[in-house]
Formats: sequence, C-alpha cells, structure tokens
Amino acid sequence: MSDTLEGYEKYREFMDRLTENNVDEYIPLPMIAVMGDTSSGKSSLLSNISLIELPSNDNLTTRCPIMLKMHSQASRSAKVKVLWKNKPDGGKEVEFEEVQIGEENWHSITNAIAAAQAHIISKTGKEVARDVVSVEIRGPHCQNLTLIDLPGIVRTSGKSESVTLSEDIQGLMNEYLSNPRCVILAVLPSNVDFHNSQILSEARKVDPKTERTIPVLTKPDLIDDGAQAAVKDLLLGKKTEVFEMGFHMVKGRGQAALNKSETIEEGLKFEESFFNNTEPWRSIEDRNLLGTKNLRVKLAQLQMHIIRSSFKGIARDLKEQRDESMNEYTLLGDIPSSLTEKRALFRSVKEHIWKSIGTCVLSGQIQTLKDDSQMRPSAQFLDASQQFQDTLNTSKLATVSDVRVGTMVVVPTKNISPAEVCYIDEKGEYVYLKDQVKSENVTNSNVTKLRKNKPGNIIIYGGYVYIEREDKTIDQLEAVERNLVQPDPEWISLLIQRNRPYKLPVFINTDVFEAIVAHLIETEWAPPTYELLDFTSELMDTASDDFIKEVKAIKSFPGLESYLIAKSSEIVEALKKQAQVKLEDFIKREKVPYTQNHYLFENLCKLRSGRLMDEVLSSIRGQYGTGTGSVNVEPSALSSRIKNIFQRNQERSVQDHMTEEMQNALNSYGKVALKRFIDNNLHHGIYL
Repeated sequence: MSDTLEGYEKYREFMDRLTENNVDEYIPLPMIAVMGDTSSGKSSLLSNISLIELPSNDNLTTRCPIMLKMHSQASRSAKVKVLWKNKPDGGKEVEFEEVQIGEENWHSITNAIAAAQAHIISKTGKEVARDVVSVEIRGPHCQNLTLIDLPGIVRTSGKSESVTLSEDIQGLMNEYLSNPRCVILAVLPSNVDFHNSQILSEARKVDPKTERTIPVLTKPDLIDDGAQAAVKDLLLGKKTEVFEMGFHMVKGRGQAALNKSETIEEGLKFEESFFNNTEPWRSIEDRNLLGTKNLRVKLAQLQMHIIRSSFKGIARDLKEQRDESMNEYTLLGDIPSSLTEKRALFRSVKEHIWKSIGTCVLSGQIQTLKDDSQMRPSAQFLDASQQFQDTLNTSKLATVSDVRVGTMVVVPTKNISPAEVCYIDEKGEYVYLKDQVKSENVTNSNVTKLRKNKPGNIIIYGGYVYIEREDKTIDQLEAVERNLVQPDPEWISLLIQRNRPYKLPVFINTDVFEAIVAHLIETEWAPPTYELLDFTSELMDTASDDFIKEVKAIKSFPGLESYLIAKSSEIVEALKKQAQVKLEDFIKREKVPYTQNHYLFENLCKLRSGRLMDEVLSSIRGQYGTGTGSVNVEPSALSSRIKNIFQRNQERSVQDHMTEEMQNALNSYGKVALKRFIDNNLHHGIYL
C-alpha cells in the first residue's frame, strides 16, 4: 500500500470509462462510495477532499450520485456532465450539454454541478435518481482519486417531499452497498452514538467481516466534554470490532465558518491546527488517522490496491459476459431483412402462437416435464380451482347441518343447550361435547400418563374419550349419538326474528329464505369467485408473456416481441371482462333460489321426518338394546316412549319449528346450489 497511483492511472481511467458506459450494470466494478446521514458532515468532507464547493441546496445535493474524478496536473480545469443510467425518452431535449470549466471561470463549478442535478431531476421526474453527475477535476491540488457521493440518508420526508423518499434513497444506496468491489466510506458524526449509526448498520449487512468499510468520524469539536477519551478509543479501534481498513477522523468547516465565507483552504489549515493542538488528538501517535490530507492519500493508495487486485477478475467477467452475448446472438439465427421475409416471419410466428399457446401452455398438453420447483399453468389453475372448491365447501350455506369438531350444537333429547363438539369417533356414530361429562377428575394412571398438559387435549384410552382441563384435571366425556346432535340454529332463528314480515307464522317465509340465500352467496360465494377469475386472468397473462418470450424466431425483434406481449394482454383483459359479465349475471340469478332437482325435495322430506325417527329409534335402542336375538316388547312401555317423543315435539315453540324448517330448507337447497355454483364457475374459468 506504500505505492502511489501514478503508475496505475491508466487503469483507473479505464475503470472510470467502464463506469461511464454503464458496465457496472452488469459487472461489479471497484469504487469508493461515500455514504452517511444528511447531517453527518459528508458534503463538507467531499468539498475538503476535492477542494471544490459542492452545492449546498438540500433539494439538489440529496437526490442523485455525484462521481468526483480527480487528476493531478499543473493547471486547473473541470468538466461536468450527466451519465444516464435510465435515460428518459425525449431525444435532444433530454441531453445535458457538457460544461467545460477553466481557470477563468473556476468559480462556476458549483453552479454547473447544481444545474446537472436539476436537469436529472427535471427530466426523470423523480426525487431520487440513479443517474450520475460526473465531475472531472484536474489541477495541482488534486490527488489521483475517484469517489462516488451518494444522497444522504433521511428518516422522514419533508412537507413537499414524497412519502417514499427515504425508501428511494435506501434503494439507491443498496445498489452500491451490494457491490462486493465497493469500499464503503461510512461518514458519521463523532458526537453521535456509534452503535446507533444507520450507515454502519447497513454496511454490516453486506460486509459482516468489515473488510471493505472505513468509518470516518466528523465534527470532533462538537464532542461533549469528558467524552473525548471514548471517541479516541473508538478511533484507535479499541471499542468495537476490528475494521480491516481502520477508522479515520476529519474536521470540516462548521456553520460559523461557512457564515464567515471561510474558504476550503482556510478550513484545511484550521483542521491541521486543531489536530496538532487539541487534546486528546494531539497525543495520538499514528497521525495517518487524522485529517483530510492523510485521508486523501489513504484513499488514493486504497483505490490503486483494489483496482490492481480486481483487474483480472473484471477482465474474466467481461470475457464471460461477451461470450454469453455472442452465444445469444448466434441463437438468433438469420435475421430477415426484406419486407417479404418479415411478413412471412410474422405470419409464421402468429400461426405458431395461435396453435401452441392454448395447447402447450394453458390446456396442459405435456411435451416435456417441468422441474420439481415449477408448476404448469394448467396445474396452477387446477390447484386454485381446488382451493376455490374447498373454500365454498366450508361456507355456511354448504354446511348448514354439518357437525364437525368445533361446531356449536344442541341435543334436544337431552336438553343440552349450545355446546362445542371436541371429538367425533372414527365411524362418525358418536360425538363428544366439551362440557358433557360422564366422570370428573379421572385419576387412572393409564390415562393420566397420556396427558400433554394442554387444555382441551383429547385422550383416547380403552374405547373411552377424555379431555384435559385448564386446572390440569382430566374428565371422561359422555358419548352422544351423532343422529341426535344438531348444529345450533340460533343464527337462523335470529335472522327470522329480525326479518319476518307481519304474516301468520305457520309456514316458512319464502322472502326470508331467499334473503338468507342471497346474503350468503353474496358474502361467502361471490368473493372467492372473483378471486379465482383474477387469478386465472393473471395466470393466462403471465403464461402468454412467458411463451412469447421463448419464441426464438423473434429474439432479434424486441419491438415485435413487445407488440405481441401487449396484444396478448389486451386479449386476456377482454376475455376477463366477458367472463366477469357472465359471472355477475350467473351470481345474480343464483341469489334467487330455484331448482327442479328432485334431490332437494327428497332430502327435505327426509330431514322433516328424520329427527323424530332418529329419536324414536334411539329410544328403542336405549330400552331394548341392539342385539339380534328375540326381545319381549311391552307394548304399553313402547307406546309411552314414542308418545313422549311426539309430545315433546308438539310442545316446541312456533319459533323452534320455523327455525328447524328453515334450517332443513337451507341445508337441502345449499347442497343442490353448491354443486351447480362450483361447476358453472369452473366452466367460466376454463372458458377464460
């Protein structure tokens, strides 16, 4: 590192030319990027290094990178120009005329830099731009050195600034941070807690071993009395992890000096005097850690080192990129030149897309197998269709009478008010309710050793079902015949009470029934339907784009490729609108219940008599068992049991009867409507 850049100046100029031609978009190039908060003293540091006054207007200096290219020579001159990363459309109006600066107009360099930044902001329409202001400075005061000054970090947006300003600056900074050949010059004030520095936090993410980060401490004159010793230890590397390239400290001109129009040269003399005469800095033995002049030399030597060590790797990367580009060019094949050849190509491509995009991409006809990590569009559609069916199958209209774990149920024969189902046996013959206990506080060791100390945990042992409680006790649950259990109809009862008209409450009210069906379809069935439509259209759009991009015959015609992609998107959007109109009409019709399906009427009749029949059969089993041998039946006892069942049914309120009838009707209709709804919607998806 004792060498100078003198012998390597052509290498540095070569790297600068690569950067000017945006080669860094493809290959990481060696560079030194200066980063820090807006109030870190970063601008003052760069002014001291380059000996030019950078624009002080915050609206300009914090919006795009500045590339300072310094060259040592006898006379002073400078050039300011714009290096476009994402050049906007507009032809000559977008161009920024290069500004040439000589000794006679040296004072205008600050305005020229400001004008270049303003031009970038104006033409891109962005508050933060990737485009670079290139400032090439030559003179006897210059060290052979190139630095990239990045916009200062901001945490909040100003009154007239975009809410995404902080994120935009962070995104720009990440481009440079992620370059493994970029040295991070992290500028931070000496009077701010080192451990809370955002720039060092960001640097550690990409440089965890701190091999390419140099912390530069500024504003040492603002350190609180008594805290200088701690900052000195930090500078000497005694208080934190080892930074391979060490710390450095500088002192720029303060606001008072700027108000007095103190020149950069005067500020540098004062900086040197400050470090030579102020404790604890004057007692530091290694003087290379202090001052702007020493930092210039250190950075110049460092730049020489990173260019020298990176050159072979960059040459290798360039060759690999060139070879890859040549291979892609070869794959383009013969490029048609005449109008006839172009028309023939267009017809051929159009016919290929027309025939292949539907069969090979969307319908799923298999010619080659996809990797494990990939799914064909047809497979993705089937997966989404299954999710759509699963969503509807668990909706309220589809599960009016379903009993599952977690369902709130009632058991009329046992006067059990709403209770939660916590277990159903494998055959589905018996359910177990969380609060229906057969035996409390079971202490059987065979059971207790199966506990998981988890309230609600179900334990199966010896054909019996147990549940763990909050107080760590275990209860045995009572088995209840599944056919005696009904889902709690309270929600239906409330809807009837709140919406029934002023009519005799003897028959089920069709208006209320239709309103419930319409409401459930609108709130539970329509949303996943439109989600499936959106997914299908996006899937088609992406699949079409991918297919067109793989057509080798148009690789050399990016305009044609873009046209075909845009056209396919228009077609997909038109098909989506057609399908949406059909779906909206279908859903509108479905919200008015109607069917001629005999299953509805058969199931409704079965449900109407099923509950009483189940209660009668259960009562007989309870009295006489379920054996196959002869049983002596006492007619009067049997008659009494059956009479009690019907008597209990007759004593139910009108509201209970109406609710049960509505529940049966919704259950029967829901099963019929569900199948029709799913089939029609999937048909529209396939149509799309």
